[in-house]
Amino acid sequence: MKLVTATDVWYTQQKTLDEIADKLGVVAYRPNYHGAEGDKNTVLFYLKEDEAHNRKVDRQPVRYSRSEAKGRGVDVNSECVYRDYFWSFENSDVNGQLDMGWANNGKLNLRSLDWKTKLEGSITFAFARKMQFSYVHSTGGYWALREADKTYNDWNREQLRALKMMHGRLFLGSINFHGDQRKKVVAGKEGIYEELLDQMVYNFGCDFAVPTPDKELEKLIRAWNEDERLPKKLVDVEAMTGRVEQLGGINLIWY
Repeated sequence: MKLVTATDVWYTQQKTLDEIADKLGVVAYRPNYHGAEGDKNTVLFYLKEDEAHNRKVDRQPVRYSRSEAKGRGVDVNSECVYRDYFWSFENSDVNGQLDMGWANNGKLNLRSLDWKTKLEGSITFAFARKMQFSYVHSTGGYWALREADKTYNDWNREQLRALKMMHGRLFLGSINFHGDQRKKVVAGKEGIYEELLDQMVYNFGCDFAVPTPDKELEKLIRAWNEDERLPKKLVDVEAMTGRVEQLGGINLIWY
């Protein structure tokens, strides 16, 4: 029986990161301090165009990080400003200490049987959000998006797929119900969650997604639908969307 060494574990993890980067068409970049004393095997993930831009910045006589450029309070030539990574990896436990069994301050358990799937889900989710934001920016902002914008909505679906990879299971939900369905929801005769399996998620098919059904969120949504007063209270909206985020879920906007 072959003894698995720390070097074997390191190699497998690093190889997996490269494989995921290849699959997504992005760059897994290892900074010059990667592997140095005090480093936790840091790997930064960039869009290919952002990594290519940063290599050009390397050749400039004066260079700034994005935060440094912003802090100067004057316009800085973008050719001298590094672009940010969209996700980063490090071997660290909940206390921020180097630990090959965990990643990103204990957020990823690298000892679990499905660690590769969860790792890919985490990177894919960040990638989908980055791509969706970049798409919105390229179109002129949210107000410029087209009705039933396929590109934007497909990135929503990709985020849902990635979340399911991250958590193993994912539950879709809506906030507003109407007609007889609303009466059943208010009366507690109909649930508010639908598990994401292999079904197509259509535009406006859900308002949020969470990794596990939650009674507190369900109670807030039932109360929201029971209250017929208009206008609705913003504080109630914030309570529901905030609860979704607390659960590690996502609130969705569709076009």
